[in-house]
Amino acid sequence: MSHDTEHPDPRVARWSAAERADDPSAPDDVPGALGGSRLFEQPRYRAEVERFMGFAAAPGPVAVEVGFDHGRRLLSLAADDPTVRWVGLEVRRRRVEGLAQAAQTRGLTNLLAWRADARTVFRRVVPPGRLSRVDILFPTPWWHAGRRAERQLLTAAFVADVARALAPEGILHVATDVGPYFEHVAGLIAEWVAAPDPPPAPVPSRRAHTCARDDIPVFSGTWRVTAPRPAGSSGAK
Repeated sequence: MSHDTEHPDPRVARWSAAERADDPSAPDDVPGALGGSRLFEQPRYRAEVERFMGFAAAPGPVAVEVGFDHGRRLLSLAADDPTVRWVGLEVRRRRVEGLAQAAQTRGLTNLLAWRADARTVFRRVVPPGRLSRVDILFPTPWWHAGRRAERQLLTAAFVADVARALAPEGILHVATDVGPYFEHVAGLIAEWVAAPDPPPAPVPSRRAHTCARDDIPVFSGTWRVTAPRPAGSSGAK
């Protein structure tokens, strides 16, 4: 999705993807904002992994929103369709605690808020083919080049991890108001298949609301790893 309106932040025009060796086949031990993947080897945090695994093992589709900010969009999605089990990944403790409390207050047993770095969760925890949907909305662009090199979320390695986690017809939905970041993402998933956008959430995210209010350009897309099978196809040869 594109707009003729220029972004009010001049840093957007200067943004470029982090230049680093990013091997999608790298070992499972990956860095992260909360101690990296080795964090999950500690008994205290292993319990959190087991809680997620139990949540994801229940019947029905499982979807993930990466970086849910204040969580109002995610709350509305969970309330709108109780058959979908939503996992919200966020590194900011207060955001996670706030969403968990709101979900409990509303009785949303199909929503799990987890304080964890998505990069380590997708590499080490999510079972292959388990997710029906992954939403990444307005990922932090990390304007400082040094921090961007360390923390940029959407890289070749992370996209490969998302691909492994998605079910055969699962979708990845991405939105950002940083045009060069979206172009970078489009390049990473050039071999994927375009898919219809999911229905809009009953309540938009705070950033989406701000962009709509201030007429800030937003770029979004939805993709599948492979094309869906024709109806009635069993895949047998």
